[in-house]
Amino acid sequence: MDHSQTVAARLEFVFQRIERTAMTGIPILNPALCVSAVGVRQWRGEWLAVLVTPWFMDLVLLPAGDGQARPRMPTGTKEHVSFPAGQFEFIQAYDEELGGYRMCSLFSPMFEFADQDSAEEAGRQVLAELFNREAEEDEDGDMVRVWEGRLAEEVASALDGVETARTPASSQPAGLPRRSLFGLGDKEEAAV
Repeated sequence: MDHSQTVAARLEFVFQRIERTAMTGIPILNPALCVSAVGVRQWRGEWLAVLVTPWFMDLVLLPAGDGQARPRMPTGTKEHVSFPAGQFEFIQAYDEELGGYRMCSLFSPMFEFADQDSAEEAGRQVLAELFNREAEEDEDGDMVRVWEGRLAEEVASALDGVETARTPASSQPAGLPRRSLFGLGDKEEAAV
């Protein structure tokens, strides 16, 4: 097992425990999803992954454990992290098993995902866009607009009416289907 698989297993173990304990019976859980760490890789001395859970999808940065740990920040501290696609806000968190780590929210709740495969594919698409160097040259790239909570009008109007999941409309959250920004809406429509 390589180090990325060990990191993924550790992250999944912790959040599976949270799902079984703190999240039991909470109505925001998407029963079609489970906890998984997608695309675990090293980035600037830390482990980066997309964490998919039945209640959220986040980018996660974990210490690499190579003796060069970051100074411990208070839980809830916000800081911007630079990637080729731009800077994104991460929030400091802590767990006894993981130690200090940082998270950047992507989706919550997760009802717009019909199944685990589509959620994990969205995670892979996010990682691809995060390392897209062309987005760095475009200050107002789609990912930056998502994290800042704004979108160009042409993107919003192009996404009107895109079906985001094969679930009844009453169970889908209101608002713009964010994963369409990563090209997933078109792929899903083609598969239907």
